[in-house]
Amino acid sequence: MLSKLTEKNIAREYDEVFYRYQREGSVLSARNVLPKVNGELKPASVLDVGCGAGAWLSVHREIGVKEIVGIDGNYVDRSILMFPEKCFFPLDISKPFDLGRTFDLVQCLEVAEHIPKHCSDVLIDNLVRHGSCILFSAAAKGQGGENHVNEQQYGYWRDSFAKRGYSLFDFVRPLIAHDEHIEVWYKYNVLFFARADELARLSTLVTSAFVDPDARVRDVSPPAYRLRKVLLRWLPVSLKTEIAVIKSRLAVRKLRAKEVAL
Repeated sequence: MLSKLTEKNIAREYDEVFYRYQREGSVLSARNVLPKVNGELKPASVLDVGCGAGAWLSVHREIGVKEIVGIDGNYVDRSILMFPEKCFFPLDISKPFDLGRTFDLVQCLEVAEHIPKHCSDVLIDNLVRHGSCILFSAAAKGQGGENHVNEQQYGYWRDSFAKRGYSLFDFVRPLIAHDEHIEVWYKYNVLFFARADELARLSTLVTSAFVDPDARVRDVSPPAYRLRKVLLRWLPVSLKTEIAVIKSRLAVRKLRAKEVAL
């Protein structure tokens, strides 16, 4: 079940400028991340859990993935989907679901922080039920954002996947660390997990990035961003949400003013 804060925010109405502002950032990030990831993993099918409008799925299609499926809540406006509606399944991702099949790659990007902590295991079970290769990112403690009720350190998610037989291969972040076209939450948070039976099929670049289960998962963000996280982690979720809402509104107003000027 989604948190009350999340439900309240979903109900907040945005205009087309806001949705375009969100989509453009996600699409630009995906176009700079996925060619590198898919170049190593070569997935023919992708499941996106918490897909939103489907910006990342649309880029998977652009670069040749043959089969895509997106899952998110029934609140998603079908008119803004960026992939075929027939490929969208309206499901509550904080509750168990089973599509009855697996995918070459399952992704869940910047979603887990919106799920109550007591539903974390259900979410991870949903992911591993549908594939042996998982592309995952979630807001780190102190990252801040709208309705981030479940920000966790990287090790929390690594341990959760490890309990299910999945190892961490931190190959994505080094490939995108200096790309200014990628939104920072993807740049600092994207991790790749794989089950043992997949190892023989993974490239050397991927397997060489294996992270020992007892090792600390590195925070690759710069010092200033780390300090920001230290300060923000002590703020209540409601205040961090208000800050994020104000920032998004200011960004939208700036974009709208720019369009009017043109």
